[in-house]
Amino acid sequence: MKVDYSAPVQVFMWQVLQDSLETLDVSRISVWLLNSDPEKNILECVANTDWGVNDIPKDLPYLTKSDYPRYFEAIEFGAPIIADNAHTDHRTIDFTYTYLKTENIKSMLDTIIFSEGSPIGVVCFEQKANFREWNRDEVYFAELIADCCTYRFMAQKQAQLEDKLVNLVFYDDLTGVYNRRYFFDAIERTISLHVRKNLPLAIGFIDFDNFKSINDTYGHQAGDEVLKGFSKIAQTFLRREDLIFRFGGEEFVIVFQGVNVIEAKNALVRLQSGVKTMLINHGNKALNFTFSAGVVEVHKKLSIKDVIKQADKLLYKAKKEGKNRVEY
Repeated sequence: MKVDYSAPVQVFMWQVLQDSLETLDVSRISVWLLNSDPEKNILECVANTDWGVNDIPKDLPYLTKSDYPRYFEAIEFGAPIIADNAHTDHRTIDFTYTYLKTENIKSMLDTIIFSEGSPIGVVCFEQKANFREWNRDEVYFAELIADCCTYRFMAQKQAQLEDKLVNLVFYDDLTGVYNRRYFFDAIERTISLHVRKNLPLAIGFIDFDNFKSINDTYGHQAGDEVLKGFSKIAQTFLRREDLIFRFGGEEFVIVFQGVNVIEAKNALVRLQSGVKTMLINHGNKALNFTFSAGVVEVHKKLSIKDVIKQADKLLYKAKKEGKNRVEY
């Protein structure tokens, strides 16, 4: 049996279970996973050979530990549940009248799915109509299928951890825009690309006006709402090509790709107009705010350190000359 661990989880399980159905010649195979919340004590069916690959029910079938305590204890023990007679086996007997008799299931072979050494689910092989004595090879094969599921869920968890790591490394946790680390990681490549293709590139440095007074008057939670609100409206006003970074505190940087300093300045003025009409609801208060900005056009003679220095001077000038301004 060829196993494609890179396939999406549902496709992977459907392929593995269908192949196993033919190999073991059983009536049905299903995969059940323990709910991630240990207090719920629920086992959910996430795959079943009776379902098509895209026919997963909206409400997944589930079992509760309170209804089937001996079955849950057997899973937690971690050994295969080999029930030649599922009606009399102490681990599966609780299913007799609620499931086994109604479905005409005689025998069950359940193997355990693990994560980091602990059981997280089970692969259930069912035999209808006639009782079946599971032999050693069949048990071994069933354990291999559970191991396949274990490896696939491990791969999924690894991918989720990698995605989370990327978010931690490159995105600001509060606002969802790129962070300062990613700015310095990406800016040199961005400048080199624009220089090589002889395209204009401008960088705008933004600082909120009187942001400290918002924090002092209404609290840091209000300040956080302002930061999130600004990030959201900025992404609607800016082009897809424009990159926005939270540089720190109430400071943001916008990299305007393929536009000159005048066009970048005009874009920031439009953003200022949008921000001016936006109200941030905080409790029973509606907060508004403004920002000042300095814009610099980047060329190969300027280092990123020089760009930041120039933009900072222009930003200071905008603050000094009345705030809610853009200088270039």
